[in-house]
Amino acid sequence: MPYNPEAKGAAASHEAHRKNIRATWMISLLTLVSRVLGYVRFILVIHLFSTMRWVSDAFFFAFRIPNLFRNLLGEGALSAAFIPVFVRTREREGTGSASKLASQVATFLAAVGGFITAVGIAICLVLAEVWKGEGGELAFGLRLTAVFLVFMPLTCLAALLGGMLQGLRRFSLPACLSIVMNLGFLAGFAYVYWWQCGGDLSQVEPSAVYPIAIFVLAAGVVEVVIQMPVLLVEGIVVAPTLGMGHPGVKSVAKAFVPTAIGLGLVQVNAFVDSLIAGNLSLDSQGAMTYLEVGFRFMQLPLGVFGVAIATAAFPEFTSAAAGKDENSFGRHLTRAIRMAAFFLLPASAVLVAMADPIVRLTCQRPDLDFDHAAVYRSSLVLVLYSAGLVFYSFRQILVRAYYARGEYSYPVKVAVAMVFVNLCLNLVLINCPDLYRANFPAYFARYNIPAAAFPNGLALGEAGLALATCLTAFIDSAILWIGIGRRLKPALDGEAGRKIFAPLHATLARMALVSIGLGFLTWLFRDSIPYGPGLMELLIRTIVPLVLAAGAFYVIAAVLPLPEMREFLYSMFRKSSVPAKQDSGRA
Repeated sequence: MPYNPEAKGAAASHEAHRKNIRATWMISLLTLVSRVLGYVRFILVIHLFSTMRWVSDAFFFAFRIPNLFRNLLGEGALSAAFIPVFVRTREREGTGSASKLASQVATFLAAVGGFITAVGIAICLVLAEVWKGEGGELAFGLRLTAVFLVFMPLTCLAALLGGMLQGLRRFSLPACLSIVMNLGFLAGFAYVYWWQCGGDLSQVEPSAVYPIAIFVLAAGVVEVVIQMPVLLVEGIVVAPTLGMGHPGVKSVAKAFVPTAIGLGLVQVNAFVDSLIAGNLSLDSQGAMTYLEVGFRFMQLPLGVFGVAIATAAFPEFTSAAAGKDENSFGRHLTRAIRMAAFFLLPASAVLVAMADPIVRLTCQRPDLDFDHAAVYRSSLVLVLYSAGLVFYSFRQILVRAYYARGEYSYPVKVAVAMVFVNLCLNLVLINCPDLYRANFPAYFARYNIPAAAFPNGLALGEAGLALATCLTAFIDSAILWIGIGRRLKPALDGEAGRKIFAPLHATLARMALVSIGLGFLTWLFRDSIPYGPGLMELLIRTIVPLVLAAGAFYVIAAVLPLPEMREFLYSMFRKSSVPAKQDSGRA
């Protein structure tokens, strides 16, 4: 048989795509487990300290500090800056050079993290001593923060090692790190409940948070240790070193600064939302809580699908960019975006339709004082957050595409612009009228929700913040897409570009139409089941429509049929490496 390089390249691309799909599914499954455990952790903290809300507040605040540094130094900016350099170094110079780079960056991270931790602990303990006479709660929170700060360098180092494994196309273990952390929390809760309290929650003392923190620190050590053997198998030896002379270190440092600024600006947006929500709470109590409820549920599909797709695709982007193969880069990019659209557009439609039952099932309990008005306000936030679900994912994919190409300044410029766009939209939309409340009074009559339940009248309030986030994500992802399109146009103009981008346009059109239909069907399923306040009634009204929606989506995808179903779902179970039939691009 004559040698056909084009067919061989297509087969290799198809096989790489199948591996990428499998990696995405694995990350999605492990992320789902992690998110469920995280939700259990959240509920247990609330339940354990139900009579001491100041303790749970201190607990959440103290743990937020190491989480912030993890996002910035670990799996956020540093990983985004490090992975492309690490992959290029290993492919061009071998594992020996990659080991030196990994050791030097890890040593630097440990040193910086250790210094920040030491300074932070000293500040917390001094302030706790100064303010101990003005309120035990504040001093308690500062001491707990000092304990949790020890977790910061551990989790940052673990995230960096996880980034190395992702660069080596090993995704399962890094995706398990959050599971390990949550298991540490659960072990701490079990210790407090069984050994300290003897199964009697009335015996819980505020000091019970310290053993929980110790278990979390132990989980941080486990996160670091369990990754070392896998790296050794791949030939990567990470050890302390005094030298910082590897040229890749300078490249990582150069890339880290703009990446950290970009990520920091995203945090600024979230902080501004929190400040405005806090101000709204002064006139309309609960605004902050409703915003948090909606955000937490929206994060579940985003983490399970959006983050997983972007994480699995990042090394492929990096390899294609390192080889200056724009054709391969374009294929990997459009496939990642198509996968995000295929999974997240239907998820968005179902969340919009099911927001009310989901919030009722999880939050409407007497001990949380969550009435019908609170359900509506939280559901509206969830609906508006969910409407932008696919755009949040697009942004994560596109930003990683820029990082893989070594382009950091453009995403930072866009992020700066988005801070101002988000702020302007926030200030405008919180005062916009709630059109649903104005035009559909039947919902409020059904649950006897009085107008007095909305102190700000018809204004959207905190829901306007969610809508602003959705619109900002759309504008952000559109600008990033236009920018990457201009960069790829010289190499992918003409027939080559049409073959790559036509399937993307067809997927977006198909999935938009299918998702609208699926959302309408889900709403009909939900509305056909009457509301009841009992737990079993709430479960039926939530679980049954979700199961029917999943079945309806499968039937729609099989009957039409949707080529994405075969490409993204069935192909991971096929053992043949023969490329699937090319999508024609016709919707």
